Amino acid sequence: MDREQLQQERMDLLYQINEILDFPLILLSIVWLALIIVDLVYGLSPHLQITIDVIWGIFIVDFFIELYIAPKKKVYLMENWLVALSLFFPALRILKLFGGFRVLKFTSFVRSFNLVRILSSFNRSIRTVRQAVKQRGLEYVLLLTALITFLGAAGMYSFERPGLGSYWDALWWTAMIMTTIGSDYWPETFEGRILTFLLSVYAFAIFGYITAALASLLIGKEKETSSKEVAELRSEVQRLSSEISRFSDREREKR
Repeated sequence: MDREQLQQERMDLLYQINEILDFPLILLSIVWLALIIVDLVYGLSPHLQITIDVIWGIFIVDFFIELYIAPKKKVYLMENWLVALSLFFPALRILKLFGGFRVLKFTSFVRSFNLVRILSSFNRSIRTVRQAVKQRGLEYVLLLTALITFLGAAGMYSFERPGLGSYWDALWWTAMIMTTIGSDYWPETFEGRILTFLLSVYAFAIFGYITAALASLLIGKEKETSSKEVAELRSEVQRLSSEISRFSDREREKR
């Protein structure tokens, strides 16, 4: 068996594994993102913490299986470095176990750590939506934007308490940012400002597409309605023309 054939077989195997695991991983990703939001807003109970750790472990196993099967491992790592990063950062939780770590500014660290978790979860959101919605259209963009809005709101609430009094206040504020309307409140923490900047960049990049897609959808419906009316009018004209022709033929026969 030559090298090219072996690489092709590995690629086929990788494709088959992805096909089998796609749906279960989508469900686990949705649960993961929901638990991240709950953790940022309310904190997790011991049972939910075990759940998120188990899901994280499943993601790691899946990543290393794909890395092992991939024929070109360097290429695979280069294409999936954000995935590797999003899997690595949850491991930093272990630093909380060391008492000596309190010498550092623990609160500042937690905020910075949460910012990294949010950014890596954004990548998980993109992968989840990409797997769930195969066609990259308006549905893909709207679903991704909704996920980023909910996750971004959890992050802003975590960073900006008590400036944002509740998660729902943070969700409203984030929704205003995502629609480019903005709000009177301005973040005070460094992490909140970074997250606000990233949300604003995303909103600026995607809001025009959503507006254009919705306008195109509405115009398309108007064109469809207009086309139906034209077709009905043409059919009516043809019917009247046929009746006139028959009437003319009868008149000729009478003469």
